[in-house]
Amino acid sequence: MKVYIKFLISNFLKSFIYISITIFCLVFILNLLTEIDFFKNINVKYYFPIYVSLINSPSLIFEMFPFIFLIFTQVFFINLFKNQQIITFKYSGLKNSKILFITTITSFLIGVLLITLFYNISSNLKKVYLELKNTYTADDKYLAVITNNGLWIKDNVENNINIINASKIDGTFLLNASITELDNNFNVTKHIVSKKIDISDKNWKINNASVYLGNVKKELDNIVFFFKLRLPKNTRFVLQSILSIYY
Repeated sequence: MKVYIKFLISNFLKSFIYISITIFCLVFILNLLTEIDFFKNINVKYYFPIYVSLINSPSLIFEMFPFIFLIFTQVFFINLFKNQQIITFKYSGLKNSKILFITTITSFLIGVLLITLFYNISSNLKKVYLELKNTYTADDKYLAVITNNGLWIKDNVENNINIINASKIDGTFLLNASITELDNNFNVTKHIVSKKIDISDKNWKINNASVYLGNVKKELDNIVFFFKLRLPKNTRFVLQSILSIYY
């Protein structure tokens, strides 16, 4: 391998590692503050919030990798211009297209490693995180998570598992929501889609619902869905605030 190729790849990877560590530290600190607030009234070891923050951070970082790629690529090229290395390469006969080709291939290989290795590791850690966090909720069969696809809520009612998804919370309403009902064997028994669900109490009021039972679709004006827990006002406000940041 030629010296200039080693130099470009080495500096490119250094920029990637530097920015990734910086973003990871910021995410970890913000996540730690959230976990400290969550566990402040729960009797746990002092290091437990740090532990759960640490295992949750990789999945958050994975979602931010497009942003990280944008930043570290800019840092890499800024350093080339700042140290006048780009001029040295130019006088040596190295074209800008060659530099771009090398960085593109390197980025592709980094992306492949992230998808095949880092994603699996972060997903497993996320699963451990959710299981640990779930044991400290008011009801260990209830769990709410924010992702790029909006709000996800899991609730166990009797012998059914309900998975609720909504793109936004507006006051006491879930917007663009869907409810998937599963049996204990994780077979879909019912799927409900609605643009607006009233969650002001345990009996959720679903307006203009499309109900799917197997291959049969029914259009209903108003139906009632029982949710085991009532989302407190402050919880709805927090979830609404987080979703407003995502969207």
